[in-house]
Amino acid sequence: MGGAREVKLFLRSRAGSAFLRFMLVCGLLSAGVTYGFYRLSLTSFTANKGEEKITALQLVEAFVANYSNLRSELGADKAPVPASFRAHSIELFNKARDADNVLRLRWVGRPGHFIGTPPTDAAMADAIEAFSVEADPRPRAGFLTVGGQQVFRTIYPSFASQQSCVDCHNKLQPEEHWQLAELMGAFSIDAPAGPFLHSLYLQCLGIGLGLFAAMGGIGLAISVLHYRQLAEREAAQGRLKESETRFRDFAEVSSDWFWEQDANLHISFVSENEVSRNLQATNASQLGKTRWEIVTRGFTEEQRRVHQADLDARRPFQRFRFQRDNADGQLRHVELNGKPVFDSAGRFKGYRGTARDITAEIANEIELGRRVEERTAELRLIQGELLRKERLSTLGQFTATVAHELRNPLSAIRNTVFSIAETAAARGLKLDRPLARLERSIERCDRLIADLLEYTRVREIQRVLLPLDEWLGEVLDEQKLPESVTLKRDFAAPSVQVSLDPERLRRVVINLVDNASQALTEVQGAASGREPVLTVITSAAGGMVRLRFDDTGPGIAPDVLPKVFDPLFSTRSFGTGLGLPTVRQIVEQHGGAIEIASEVGHGTSVLVTLPLVATLTELTA
Repeated sequence: MGGAREVKLFLRSRAGSAFLRFMLVCGLLSAGVTYGFYRLSLTSFTANKGEEKITALQLVEAFVANYSNLRSELGADKAPVPASFRAHSIELFNKARDADNVLRLRWVGRPGHFIGTPPTDAAMADAIEAFSVEADPRPRAGFLTVGGQQVFRTIYPSFASQQSCVDCHNKLQPEEHWQLAELMGAFSIDAPAGPFLHSLYLQCLGIGLGLFAAMGGIGLAISVLHYRQLAEREAAQGRLKESETRFRDFAEVSSDWFWEQDANLHISFVSENEVSRNLQATNASQLGKTRWEIVTRGFTEEQRRVHQADLDARRPFQRFRFQRDNADGQLRHVELNGKPVFDSAGRFKGYRGTARDITAEIANEIELGRRVEERTAELRLIQGELLRKERLSTLGQFTATVAHELRNPLSAIRNTVFSIAETAAARGLKLDRPLARLERSIERCDRLIADLLEYTRVREIQRVLLPLDEWLGEVLDEQKLPESVTLKRDFAAPSVQVSLDPERLRRVVINLVDNASQALTEVQGAASGREPVLTVITSAAGGMVRLRFDDTGPGIAPDVLPKVFDPLFSTRSFGTGLGLPTVRQIVEQHGGAIEIASEVGHGTSVLVTLPLVATLTELTA
């Protein structure tokens, strides 16, 4: 297991990589040497064996030519003609060596012109015909496959060099008209080459493998030695680095870059990196400078005094913060930590420390503070809403009790007033005006009780999907406005369907139209010169619908505007102060919101925003 791990480490090292590259070169070199030796051996064999075979064929040719001359001189007409003699002799030679692994000697004629033996294959026929067209035909030798066996073939051209030979051929083939120096055929020797080539292949392969193994062994020995040297060197460097790190004071603090000061508190070193360069904290810009030549802002005078006291007392310090612009002119926050350095004799040598960019931390602290403030405001709002609901619940209980106790005497007073009116009419007394004041006062008390009950008794809304513009138009048609007031409609949501409680939202529209009418009547009475106009506008966007009621009335004073939604607050002599609080309550029950904007002398605008469908949780309180 350890040996396999050692091999993996070796192969992954620089020495191992070099060894693998060396082995690749050795493989290529061995393959080249093997191939070169193989080709050289084949070339040498072809040259030597070819010469041997050609010499033998020349000897046979000379023997046949001599036989032909002797036959002609002796007039041995009964002796075989040279062609037949040559063919029969070669046949007897081949029969005596009848085996697949011995050479074959043939004399073959030209394709289509042979006497006894034709070419044995197409390659032989092509070679013989090539002799006939060459100006200086030369014998040919080479390897080829015949009948599934590899052979070394030597072909020697045979020309008609003797007239006797020509005469013999013409007797046998009178139609050919043979002539002197004409190609008549060729001698062919096929020597089996398979065993030789196989043996040569094994020899070359052995030479290549041996060369590869020898070079690989030498390379492995050198690489392993080099690997061990590198491993020892790296181990020594690692121990040295560990020894240096163990005694570095920077291990006590963490930061993005390091700095050093000399005994006079001048900057003597800055470990530059991307952050420090971006903050222009480099050796080129800070060497030889004191802290206060570099740090100029982002701290209080008290912080400066405390930090200087630490430096003078040669005490460690932490979290000294200041501000600095980066290369892009952006404000960044930097934090310093440092400790004094003393030599073995206790003499002060300077400071070493770290610096880091804490802009992100400062931003997170600010964001955290903002979120805390937001959550605190939300909690206060929720707490105020809970208190309002609690007071509203208490007020509801109290109002119900008071309403019950007040309505009984009011009913008795109303009945009494009715009896007095009848008695006065019967006796002819003129009591119409005081009795009318009594009636109005009773109605005002009754309306106040009804408004209180309506405001404190929150009912669950009953939603219906209605076309907004059509429904709003019907509600406005029912309102009776003063003749001096002009009502304008600017509806821009004709196909919008809204989920609402028509009766509850009708009260919202009536209340807002009534308030606007009263304000416009005051404008007319004040003779301001402005035309009293109430404009009702609808629109839809972003899943919400908006109803806006704009009037050209006198407007609401800035000190009064924040109080208009407070219960029981009213600027009118006979107002209950529950109209707008009830309106806001109904709108919020629908999941919407109401806003009022007003400017004295220019009018008031009330914006009601509602969701298109009832997807929000309906508020019931």
